[in-house]
Amino acid sequence: MTALSGDARADRVAARATGVGVGLLAFMIAWLVGVRVTERIWGPPSSAVVAMAIALVVGILVAAVAGHRFLRRQP
Repeated sequence: MTALSGDARADRVAARATGVGVGLLAFMIAWLVGVRVTERIWGPPSSAVVAMAIALVVGILVAAVAGHRFLRRQP
């Protein structure tokens, strides 16, 4: 790996942080939608667990993909 300048490192950190922020936004939206959908299918305790699992998977995937896409745009 080559040594990066201070600005390049800061841009990479900012790209990763932005990816995490986008992932958290996707998590919140998936949680809100997931709770409404799953409580119609399963009972109260199970629906919350299933909705949380779905929201976690969606949030992590979106954070990873968004962070990777933002990193590719860096010089």
